[in-house]
Amino acid sequence: MRDYLARAIFYIQENGDELERGRLGGLLGRDRPDPKATRALLTRQNEDGGFPYQMVPGRPSAIISTTTALQWMADLRVLRTPHAERAVAYLLTEQRPAGSWEESPALMKFNPPPLARPGHEAGRAYSTALSAFWLSRLLGPRHEGVQRAFAFLRRIRGDGWPEDEPVQVSSLVAALSAMVDGAASSLAAAGVEALGRRAPEAWSADRLADVLGALYTAGFSADDPLVVWGLRRLMGLQQDQGGWSSEYGADHDVDLSLRALSAVSAFGVPSA
Repeated sequence: MRDYLARAIFYIQENGDELERGRLGGLLGRDRPDPKATRALLTRQNEDGGFPYQMVPGRPSAIISTTTALQWMADLRVLRTPHAERAVAYLLTEQRPAGSWEESPALMKFNPPPLARPGHEAGRAYSTALSAFWLSRLLGPRHEGVQRAFAFLRRIRGDGWPEDEPVQVSSLVAALSAMVDGAASSLAAAGVEALGRRAPEAWSADRLADVLGALYTAGFSADDPLVVWGLRRLMGLQQDQGGWSSEYGADHDVDLSLRALSAVSAFGVPSA
């Protein structure tokens, strides 16, 4: 784990674009948001308040892209802005009467993966957990939209944690359970226990960075057994050049490295 921070910073500075370098500055404590990086993100926002699928201007808004934009705003330190409020309003508008979220059929022509595919059961659960997680973070766990989403997620899973459920879904539901009912609640504890039973090969660097970030937001401590194991494994996956390798391809490596750096730093892993 030694010198992980200096190596990660060097990698991101050398390989990141303007937006990614601006996010790095925010994560490192820059007092004022980088104006060019902020502009590079916020000019992509659609009229409906959402952000376009895969952040490509001109494409329809997507739930996953909008929550990604909220994370990037947090990195840039512009989360408390009208742009973020519009993104939250978009999410609230897209919530369905049952409490769930689902991506628009307009995304089908882009051949989205299962977790972003409309009409896919796992995609519906993922979109719902992801949206509710961010609404809970920004509007509070008692917000009516969060409560409806949480009730939906509990209803579709019953009392169990399916072993074949995508790790991304289980991680978010466990974190959301802790945010709504507390980390010591039976549902949250059972979720964390189920995650701990997953085979090591189920945990890519992407999934580790995301679950650690979610658990930190949900209030888990650095000495939680799953957090301890996850941090150790994530640090072990840092590449020699300082970054992390994404399961989604090399063009996602810098973004993953920022997410990993954010999670590791949040839990206070010493840098030297």
